[in-house]
Amino acid sequence: MCRLLAFTSTERKSFYDVVGTEFDNFVALAAEHKDGWGFAHDGQILKDLKPAHESPELSASADSVKTDGALLHLRLASKGITVNIDNNHPFTHGTTTFMHNGTIRPGNTAEQFINEKYKGFIQGTTDSERFFYAVLSAIDELGLVEGVRSTVNSIRAIADYTALNIMVQTPETLIAVCEFNEANKSEWSAEDHYELRFTQRGSDMVVASTGWGNGDWNHLDNHQMLIVDRSTLKYTISSL
Repeated sequence: MCRLLAFTSTERKSFYDVVGTEFDNFVALAAEHKDGWGFAHDGQILKDLKPAHESPELSASADSVKTDGALLHLRLASKGITVNIDNNHPFTHGTTTFMHNGTIRPGNTAEQFINEKYKGFIQGTTDSERFFYAVLSAIDELGLVEGVRSTVNSIRAIADYTALNIMVQTPETLIAVCEFNEANKSEWSAEDHYELRFTQRGSDMVVASTGWGNGDWNHLDNHQMLIVDRSTLKYTISSL
């Protein structure tokens, strides 16, 4: 339902520095994904309910904010989920930032995997925020990579979902998960709707959803996880 864009770099750069004029092509997707946006970097999050392509705040921040890693989320709210700031992605806790694309039914599926110490931090009504705190709970027990893997596999085993595509960034690591339900195409706008792409350009690694001209990037296949070491940009791809 949404569009995801992330980068990590060994230098401090803006989104425009990393993505160039293609950044405007990505933001133009907000004509469809119109329920606000969120931009996370260095533990800070900027959010707005205006469509991204109508937001001077996003344009200015994407040009002026210099960082070694950022996540950008364009939201198209799942049916029945309120459009408000608390429900906008990304979500952050401590040094971990997260965003999700897809719908999980029932919306509270992930709650059973959330440690009690995190439940009081939930502010919105989305399936995605609950997914995030389930991931954090598993990370505490299993570590980052296996915590992410375990949570995705636990949810997909019991939920009716369209996609569990996520991006998770810590100071050391960027993870992107491509997991979508090929039997449920209710939200697809194209055959590659839920696929993810990535590319390395010099000192930068960029990962994104489809639909804006990045079809020639490397493909992250369904049921795969991309793990990027942010200090070196070396990456591995593993099956879920």
